[in-house]
Amino acid sequence: MATRLDELGITWERDPSMKLEYKTRGGRKRNYIPDFYLPDHDLYIEVKGYWTDAAKHKMRDIIKRNPDKICILESKLEIASITKSIAPTSGSL
Repeated sequence: MATRLDELGITWERDPSMKLEYKTRGGRKRNYIPDFYLPDHDLYIEVKGYWTDAAKHKMRDIIKRNPDKICILESKLEIASITKSIAPTSGSL
């Protein structure tokens, strides 16, 4: 993903201190660290290769709390198809 963003000249950040809050199924508050943040697009990117039920719940809650700010990519093909006009998506949730 980083290579593709660099090829397109898209500025990105990957910072473990950048956290988005979500709640577990049991209502417990947790923090999610996004894979990438694109400051020029105000967009978070999650690269997901495998979905567990817990991961689906987490991402649904994060999307609900941050509408239009999450792009989920699930394959190398999706990463390769990214253009400069990245848009939010909800993957196969």
